Amino acid sequence: MNDKPVYLFTGFLESGKTSGIQGTLQDERFYEGNEKTLLLVCEEGEKEFDLKKIPSAYMSIEFLENKEDLTSKYLTGLEKKYKIDRVVIEYNGMWMLDDLYNNMPEDWVIYQEICFADASAFLSYNANMRQLTVDKLKSCELIVFNRFTEGADIMPYHQIVRAANRGCDIAYEDAAGNLKE
Repeated sequence: MNDKPVYLFTGFLESGKTSGIQGTLQDERFYEGNEKTLLLVCEEGEKEFDLKKIPSAYMSIEFLENKEDLTSKYLTGLEKKYKIDRVVIEYNGMWMLDDLYNNMPEDWVIYQEICFADASAFLSYNANMRQLTVDKLKSCELIVFNRFTEGADIMPYHQIVRAANRGCDIAYEDAAGNLKE
């Protein structure tokens, strides 16, 4: 049995997941081996994928709208239907990650998990939906705080992330997508 790499993109609605995935799928280095990729979209936000910019010969897309449909049987069926080599998942920010982890086929292995957060909303989300916030932070390798306001204090963001995940890398981007030094 060969492992199926899973690239998992998490975060709340309007956090930048679609843009992050779009950039990954447009990167020609992502297709160096012409791997067949399944894009599993569990949350449709305001921004849609620009499929014309993605090498469609190697990609299939499925939309999963109901958490109840997130089963091992369903995911295994997608694997067989598309004969995939790897999976990219845009995960719904309101669903707990354990629902995914507990239902992934045995040969699906998380290779990379990136969380996206709108810095202008993150502190409010953390105050009002702490369990969901920690859920998204607990296993991610990188969190990208986008729309970070010039001069804003990074310490509250840093403390929240470190309380949930000591090993996570943290990136801060301004409204234009430039990394904050």
